[in-house]
Amino acid sequence: MCSHSLRCRVLVSLLAAFLLGFGVLAYHLFDTRDQLRRGMVYIHAQEIAASLAMQGELDQLPLTHAGGELSYTLYDPDGKMQWYSSNLKRPRRLKSGTFAEEVGSFRWAMNSGRVISVPVRLADGSTLMVAKEDRLESRMIDDFLQARVRQGLVVLLPFCLLGLVLVLGLLHWTLRPVRQAARLAADIGPDEPGRRIPLDKLPREVLPLAKAANDGLDRLSQAYEYEQHIVADAAHELRTPLTVLSLRLQKFRREGKVDWAAVQADVAQTCKLVNQLLLLARADRGQAQAQPDTHRTPLPRTVREAVTGLLPLFDDRGRAVEVVIEAEQAWVSGDSDQLREAIRNVIENALFHGAGTVRVNLAPAQNGVLTLDVSDEGEGVALESQEVLFRRFRKGRQGSAGSGLGLAIVRRVMRNAGGEVRFISAGPCVIRLSFISA
Repeated sequence: MCSHSLRCRVLVSLLAAFLLGFGVLAYHLFDTRDQLRRGMVYIHAQEIAASLAMQGELDQLPLTHAGGELSYTLYDPDGKMQWYSSNLKRPRRLKSGTFAEEVGSFRWAMNSGRVISVPVRLADGSTLMVAKEDRLESRMIDDFLQARVRQGLVVLLPFCLLGLVLVLGLLHWTLRPVRQAARLAADIGPDEPGRRIPLDKLPREVLPLAKAANDGLDRLSQAYEYEQHIVADAAHELRTPLTVLSLRLQKFRREGKVDWAAVQADVAQTCKLVNQLLLLARADRGQAQAQPDTHRTPLPRTVREAVTGLLPLFDDRGRAVEVVIEAEQAWVSGDSDQLREAIRNVIENALFHGAGTVRVNLAPAQNGVLTLDVSDEGEGVALESQEVLFRRFRKGRQGSAGSGLGLAIVRRVMRNAGGEVRFISAGPCVIRLSFISA
C-alpha cells in the first residue's frame, strides 16, 4: 500500500527507526540490570574483604547475606588456587579487574547468570573471588526497572503522538512545492506549450524528476511545433494544386471533354508534394528525438539504388548520368530509406533544374567522413542564393516545377544522421553530401 505514497514510506521508516531505538533501549536496560547486580555484590565483597583483613580467618567468612548464599575462592598473587569454601564443589574461576574497569569496557552483554562472582584484591596481593546467589537483589532490580519502563512508556506515548503530528506537518510543508508544481504541470497544454515546472523551490530529491519532466515537455513542445509547421505548410502548399485541379475539372465539365493527361499530371504533382511533406515530417520527428540515430547504411548500394530509380526519368529527358564509386565497402550512420530519398532528391534536383550530364562521385573516407558529390553542366546557383535554397518552399526560379522542399528534406535527413549538405561550387553546380562513417 505504501509503494505509491511518499508520506507513507517516510512514516514507516520513522516507525522502524523508533522500534529499533526502543529495542536498543530495552537491551541496554537488561544490561543495566546485570551491572547493578554486580555492583551490589562488589560493594558487599569489599565489606567482606575489610572484615577478613581484621579477623584473618577464612573459616569465619559469612556464608549467607540478605537471603543469598555466599561462597569464596582464594588465589595467590601468581594466580594459583589456595583455598575455596566448603559449600563449593569446585573452585570459582579467577577473574581480574575492578568494577570500574568492567563497567567502562564495551561488552555486548553482561548476563551473569544466577550467581554473581566478583574479584577482590587483598592487601597481600592475593585475590578473593566472592560469589553470591542474589535472588532478592535481582528481584528488586527487576521490579525497579520494569516500573521505570512502564513510567517511561506513559511519558513517551504522548511525545510519540506529538512527534507524529509534527512529522505529518513537516511532510505537508516539505511537499508543498511538489503539489504546486503538480498543479502547474496539470495546466500545461496545447494552448500554453511553453510552460514548465518551476525548479527553484523544489527539494533536491525531486529535482531530477522535475528536470526530466521539463526535458520531456521540451521535446514534446518541439515535436508539436514541428507538427504545426507541417500542417500549416501542407495546408498552404496543397491549396494551389487542389485549386488548379478543381478549376480544371470544372472546365472539363463545361466543355464536355476531359484532358486526362493534364489531370494525371496535376494528381502526380499533388501526390509528390504530399510524399515530400510526409518525408519532411519524419525527418523533423527524427530531429526531435533525444536519442541519436544508430542505424548503419551501406552507402555504395544506397547510391546505386537511388540512381537506378531515376534512370527512366533520365531516359525520358534524354540526359546522361555517370556514377563513380571509389569506396565500395563504406558504411555510414543513418536510416537507409531516408538517406536514399535524400540522395534521390539531390540527383533529381540536378536532373530537373540542371543541364547536361549528371555526375555522381563517392570518394573514399577521410578522417571518418565520406563525401558524395552530385554535379551537372548547367548554369549553377549564385553564391548568395545557395543557402536560401535549403529553406522550405524556396525555389531557384519561382515559376519552375516542384515544391521547393527537396533540398530542405536533404538537409534535415543529413543532419539527423550527423552529416551535412552544402554547395561547393556555383558554376557548374556541385552539391556535396558528407556522411559519418559507421
